[in-house]
Amino acid sequence: MSKSAGKVVIAGGSGFLGQSLSASLLEDGYEVVILGRSDKSGLKGEFVKWDAKTIDSWSKQLEGALALFNLTGRSIDCRYTEKNKALILNSRVDSTQILGEAIKKCEEPPKVWLNASTATVYKDIRGDLQPHDENSETNAEGFAEDVGRAWEKVFFESSREGVRQVAMRISIVLGEGGGAFPVLRRLTRFGLGGRQGPGNQWMSWLHLDDWVGIAKFLMTNTQISGPVNLASPGPVTNAQFMKAMRKEFAPMGIGFPAPTPAILAGSVMIGTDSTLILKSLKVVSRILSQHNYPFKFPKITEALNSLD
Repeated sequence: MSKSAGKVVIAGGSGFLGQSLSASLLEDGYEVVILGRSDKSGLKGEFVKWDAKTIDSWSKQLEGALALFNLTGRSIDCRYTEKNKALILNSRVDSTQILGEAIKKCEEPPKVWLNASTATVYKDIRGDLQPHDENSETNAEGFAEDVGRAWEKVFFESSREGVRQVAMRISIVLGEGGGAFPVLRRLTRFGLGGRQGPGNQWMSWLHLDDWVGIAKFLMTNTQISGPVNLASPGPVTNAQFMKAMRKEFAPMGIGFPAPTPAILAGSVMIGTDSTLILKSLKVVSRILSQHNYPFKFPKITEALNSLD
């Protein structure tokens, strides 16, 4: 029996991003442990139950681990009622805080702790202004933005000497298994692939393969710590993105636009928040560039073509 490359614990690892990462780590010979609330059929990795709030027997899994990823968090793709807002915030802050407490109790803590965060902490910018990078201020206003800052605050306050910490500020991840892409592709195939809202809002995105690649790159590169933007080097406007979607998926390349009033009304009807579509997010990563991360899909046309 071959020796494991090391144990990687993924809290909240049963979702779209976690399972993609887990599958790749298993192929690379790592032992993968998934911390989750309920065991799902076909889960990639060993499942260990936790409630993301209290220290229990699950904390033993952290001993001697090579890495800990925390991807725990209630989906933000919902109506922002007070109840949902509390669930979104608390699921992120509570899980991060309890992982920090568990790490402090370890005799041999994980060498690196990589915690999910969000690129929405950067201000909305339009036009030809330079994109945000890790040196930009994280002072954007809004609920999701407040959540991102609270998430990172508790993460970095939960530090332990000898444990490298990376806050992964994740942008929109494009992949077959979940997230926004399957929905957008379905709309485009039904002839609804026109620009959304004004169309001049920037979209920072990342191919699923690069999400996996960057996560593993950050896990193994001991020189990187602190916040890192997980975004391709090629942000596009919504109009450019939907044009590329139509070229790849629309019948005869036709797509009706969705003006802002329709986005606002539609978001209420389907129970989501319109800012997920209308906010302009133009973000790149100075750190990944400096450390020469080799993007598999730096351009949106290549990324969408791979998902056809």
